[in-house]
Amino acid sequence: MNNHYKKLMRKAFHLILGAIGFFLFVTLLYVIAVSGKKPVKAGVDIVKGIEEQNVPALLQAIRQKDVTEIDVTVPTTEVPIYSVPEKTTEEATTLAPEPPVTEIDVTEPADEALTQEPVVQPTDPPTDPPTQAPTDPIETDPPLTVKQIKIQDFQAEWNEKLDQNDVRNLSNEEQQQIHAMFMNTIFFGDSMTQAIGDYGFIDMSQVIYKRSASVDALIEKIPEVAAVYPERVIIFVGLNNCNFYKTPEDFATAFTALVQKLREQIPGVTLCVSSLLPPSDVLGSTRADLVRAPMYDALLNHTANMLGVEYIDAKWIVRQQNYLKDGIHMNRTFYRVWFRYLQLLMGPNL
Repeated sequence: MNNHYKKLMRKAFHLILGAIGFFLFVTLLYVIAVSGKKPVKAGVDIVKGIEEQNVPALLQAIRQKDVTEIDVTVPTTEVPIYSVPEKTTEEATTLAPEPPVTEIDVTEPADEALTQEPVVQPTDPPTDPPTQAPTDPIETDPPLTVKQIKIQDFQAEWNEKLDQNDVRNLSNEEQQQIHAMFMNTIFFGDSMTQAIGDYGFIDMSQVIYKRSASVDALIEKIPEVAAVYPERVIIFVGLNNCNFYKTPEDFATAFTALVQKLREQIPGVTLCVSSLLPPSDVLGSTRADLVRAPMYDALLNHTANMLGVEYIDAKWIVRQQNYLKDGIHMNRTFYRVWFRYLQLLMGPNL
């Protein structure tokens, strides 16, 4: 009878423990689903409550029945078996489920929002649409000036005539206008300047030149220019400088000295320089030194601008059929357009 009683007590004890374990499992699921507490800590709290209230009394009652064969050890510590790190506020905020958003009030949970009266939000006064941020302006070329437009039109007209080889001599009216415009002007340079007088465009008394001269050689002629005391000096030199000076920089240095000497001896004089013309295609293919002419001319342009000397780009007038046989000097056709171009640049209407 005693053994039968003990077996019953053992079965009862196992049933009680199973019920407690099932209760703990169900309670843990409830805590996770409803209360949002941390699962491990919630389970520890429930076990603690059961240990303090039910389990000790149950064990005491069983021991009073002399059930000595049953050894039940119930944890009495609140510390979990393994360490559960506490989550920071930032982590809890990140991991916590966000409340559903409704059109009525985005701060209310969904279950509460369904039981509340719709909240009418105050109507904001109409506002102007947001101003679009300004975008960077597209870079465009500045508009052409009246002078630039006139120069472009002039070049277009005479380029066509040059291509068609339809450049006629200056009319008597044009010749008179040129003589009047350049009455107080000296044309100063080498054989490129000599042709101006030889072709009869300007009286030889206004042409001072030295054949085959470099810029250094022209400095020696400055006293002759100063003796006339001109209002304007137009310098026109050629390809002699490309084989006289080893580098474009040497040529630019010599040109600077020429300009300074002219201003020293002719105070207030206006200085202009015509561009250095390239050789003909035939001559350029056999003279390596003359191929450097574009580099010399580019530095001449830069130096003239730095010194306040007006640079006259005449290279656009050049055509292969207008070279003389030497491939350096130009025929009358070139000078006909060149003088008309000077008249445009220096005339009162530009």
